[in-house]
Amino acid sequence: MAWWIWVVLGIVLTAAEIVVPSLVIIWLGIAAIVVGVTETLCHCRLATQLYLWAGLSVLFLAAWFGYFRRTWRSSVGQAEGEYIHIPGRITERLEGQRYRAEFELPVLGDRRWVVESREPLEAGDEVEVAKVYGQIVKVRRRRSK
Repeated sequence: MAWWIWVVLGIVLTAAEIVVPSLVIIWLGIAAIVVGVTETLCHCRLATQLYLWAGLSVLFLAAWFGYFRRTWRSSVGQAEGEYIHIPGRITERLEGQRYRAEFELPVLGDRRWVVESREPLEAGDEVEVAKVYGQIVKVRRRRSK
């Protein structure tokens, strides 16, 4: 098979990713383009080209599912990553492990919150957001930098 057929097949498969957004077809297309480039450098039999394409496809897919997919996490719609480390100050001590705090930036739409902390705090202590559980804001004493 001529090298340009592999490149055209690769471009078609890569473009098909726009229509079928699965992030799988693109790797098959990239493998086909690599086979086309390899074919220009050293001419191989059709069976070798097919084995190379299948092997590269499996390799690229394994890399995608094994590494890229595992490390990519979206925090869209989750308060966890968006509000962590926002500084604030304790304004009032309430009962138990609860306090009233005011933050420098809005947390979940408001600067003033009733917060919880594992460690004892007093009015005036500087804190930062440690975790957000739904509508519960957990804080910890702010570390000096």
